[in-house]
Amino acid sequence: ASAATAATGSAAATAATAAAAASAAQVLPEGSEELQAELEECLDTVRWSASSMTREGLQDLKGMQKPASVVKEVLETVALLLGQPPQKWDQLKKFVSSDAFLQKLQKLSFQQSVTKDMFQKLSERLDNPEFDEEHIKTVCVPVVPLAIWCRAIGVYLSRTKFHELAEIRPVAGAGATCPSPKRHYVAPTVPQQPAHMIFEPDIELMSHEELRHVRDLTISRPNVGTITFHGETDVTGLDFARIVRLEVGEVLVYPDKEHKPPVGVGLNKAATVTMYQCWPPNGNRLLADPKSAEKYKRKIKQMTEEKTARFIDYDCGTGVWKFSVDQF
Repeated sequence: ASAATAATGSAAATAATAAAAASAAQVLPEGSEELQAELEECLDTVRWSASSMTREGLQDLKGMQKPASVVKEVLETVALLLGQPPQKWDQLKKFVSSDAFLQKLQKLSFQQSVTKDMFQKLSERLDNPEFDEEHIKTVCVPVVPLAIWCRAIGVYLSRTKFHELAEIRPVAGAGATCPSPKRHYVAPTVPQQPAHMIFEPDIELMSHEELRHVRDLTISRPNVGTITFHGETDVTGLDFARIVRLEVGEVLVYPDKEHKPPVGVGLNKAATVTMYQCWPPNGNRLLADPKSAEKYKRKIKQMTEEKTARFIDYDCGTGVWKFSVDQF
């Protein structure tokens, strides 16, 4: 269940991604539930990134005279996917600031329109170390949704239509890896803790009996986010590396549905999630306009509630987004 990577989309974006899902169903092997979940997440990300772009954010790009190379590469990749020929920077700026750009972005039926040649070019661009969402956030915030849009499409196509051509890193924070193939395993008695996560209380110091009754367990990654599981949780035998994925802009608990327990068991329970670095695509402009900031906050609230989560708060100035769920 990913509440942070999924968002609303226009009716056009929803129709386009629904068409992609229908096409993917024709090429998925039977029983590939994990793959299906990953593809659904990709489609959610495509919708979110397309709907996150605003005319105000695009205006920030229009004012750039000498953009960083990765900014130009992101726009060139978007143009490639939209079927536009290679263009110079001034032409690219004109293209993305046109009235039709956002509509094309949301309506694109990429499963049908992207050819083998286009996919190979897309794969080469996404393989560039600079074409990394975490790096791009430090260079030009307004193009981050476009970069994520390109990568989500690439991942989707690499798992379906062009699965024999290339493997593409999924959309996630730095250090993310592709999901492991399904396999059955015997859970260990001692919970397995990923090195990059912090646990409060410290479960490494607990006895076996205490591990069965951990109250308000909080899992966090500095500058990324926290998840607090309410009440008592039995963590004996939990492999947190498999169960929890906490990245910038993304939280997943039990990404493999095959291993998800009933509601109330393990980590499939009520929790409060706080995500950091969830910046709006045109942050500086929003901060200068309280009405726009409030409008974007309402958009985040709507997105949260459509994913059956409860919105608590969002702050454009700090990039902190907080919501709660009854289960994962």
